[in-house]
Amino acid sequence: MKKLEFDYVIVGGGSAGCVVAARLAAESGGTVALIERGRTDSNRWIQIPATFFKALQSQDAEAIISEPDDSLGGLKFPVPQARVLGGGSSVNGMLYMRGQAQDYDDWAEVHGCDGWRYQDVLPVFKRQEANRQFVNEYHGTKGPLVVDGPSAPHPVSERLIDATVSAGVPRTDDFNGARQEGAGWYQVTASKGQRQSAAYCFLAPELSRETLTVLTGHIVQRVRIENRRAVAIEAKGSDGNDILIRSRREIVLTAGSFQTPKLLMLSGIGPRDELDRHGIDIVHEADEVGRNYQDHVGAPVTRRLLKPVGLHGSDKGLKALKHGLDYFVFRRGLLTSNLLDAGACVDTDGDGRPDVQYNLAPFAPGAPGQPPLNFHAVQIHPMTMRPKSRGRLGLTSRDPLEPPKFVSDALREEADMDTLRRGVRLAQDIFSQPELRDLVGEEIWPGPDVSTAVGSNTFDDAIRSQARTIYHPAGTCRMGPTEASVVDTQLRVYGIEGLRVADCSVMPALVSGNTNAPTMMIAGCAAQLILADAR
Repeated sequence: MKKLEFDYVIVGGGSAGCVVAARLAAESGGTVALIERGRTDSNRWIQIPATFFKALQSQDAEAIISEPDDSLGGLKFPVPQARVLGGGSSVNGMLYMRGQAQDYDDWAEVHGCDGWRYQDVLPVFKRQEANRQFVNEYHGTKGPLVVDGPSAPHPVSERLIDATVSAGVPRTDDFNGARQEGAGWYQVTASKGQRQSAAYCFLAPELSRETLTVLTGHIVQRVRIENRRAVAIEAKGSDGNDILIRSRREIVLTAGSFQTPKLLMLSGIGPRDELDRHGIDIVHEADEVGRNYQDHVGAPVTRRLLKPVGLHGSDKGLKALKHGLDYFVFRRGLLTSNLLDAGACVDTDGDGRPDVQYNLAPFAPGAPGQPPLNFHAVQIHPMTMRPKSRGRLGLTSRDPLEPPKFVSDALREEADMDTLRRGVRLAQDIFSQPELRDLVGEEIWPGPDVSTAVGSNTFDDAIRSQARTIYHPAGTCRMGPTEASVVDTQLRVYGIEGLRVADCSVMPALVSGNTNAPTMMIAGCAAQLILADAR
């Protein structure tokens, strides 16, 4: 068996892993290994902002598919996940959304996670950010992560914003500023035609350091624990041979909300019944490993466009040739865009806090794993911002190559169904505004056969059949102040020394918005904690 040894071993080369590895390599004075089961981010579809949907359909992503979900009428709930250096930041839609200040205050006040209030995490967001639009108390300008406005704002998106404002939603120019509520243009992790992934912004500048080793194509099988201390990673190398990677200081799991809890369970850390079922010796009983699964769930309202003014067909024929010329010669045009350039955060239940996020899209993305609709269409896509429903993960087997057993329960709680009902009705109201009357035609979904009126006996079934992930799984190794949680507020795994989790699985509750920026913030906090402990 091949053996390697480093001071720090980071498992998972996604958004979080790139941030932690880069920071430790630069500042710890120790050696760092970053282990990623996927390949390097060399796929050309990754780097071009507009082709993210092609990256999602490539070998650099895979779908974790749930058991049949009763809350969705027995349908399965697929959740695509990256398996490439940079993780989600290499294949996502590049929206930069932090969530609401109250989300982080709730982590502290409701869930007991002291040190994670908004006033605590805002400086980390700012230090990571190089914002090209704003210079104020909410944004940084000197960090490694470039954040910009849409490079090629689409005129259909602009009409959608105007219609949303006409429907009573205030206009905003900054979802990450003093107030999240409003409709406007997103900030994005793309600039000058280049995706600004964690691999590109954080990791790449540090790759020349002798202290940093990146191992791609390595399948981690389990964490080796001796005398209740994490001491090594057992893996299969890219050549298929066994490899033991020892850690002199700490092991940090950054493999995401599916793979991190799976790895803990394979290592003997998890619910007793789950480990017993698969004959895994219990190292530390932790009932919450794999529990508390949550995701934003959406149901996009779709209308046909009356004229060919959307994005359909832009990747074919003469249009594709023109866009390619614009991009590769002049670094301009559609391919520099992340396509999902506009949105809204809306308080639909009147509690003073947005509870529905809308993506306003000049095309109609298909369900996860499916291509866009094959005609000119437009979507207003409502999604739950703070879901109440909770799923869970277990093991399919002891084989590290097997995906986890996934029970989604995506719309188990009535409150989430009610949020989507309100979200769909407001989307229909937005489509009825004067700004869109000469632009949109027939309603594709929910469609003329579905009544969305209160008390409709067809509406809920339509939502269940249309419901889809927003690619934001979180919470499966939740942080908390007692051993009832998986990690403490310093992100250390309870009951085991030398082991931390530093990805979105530690969120006690999902933030109100996209998760890539918060995940990188969590990783930045983890790096600070590790460096402080090493002093």
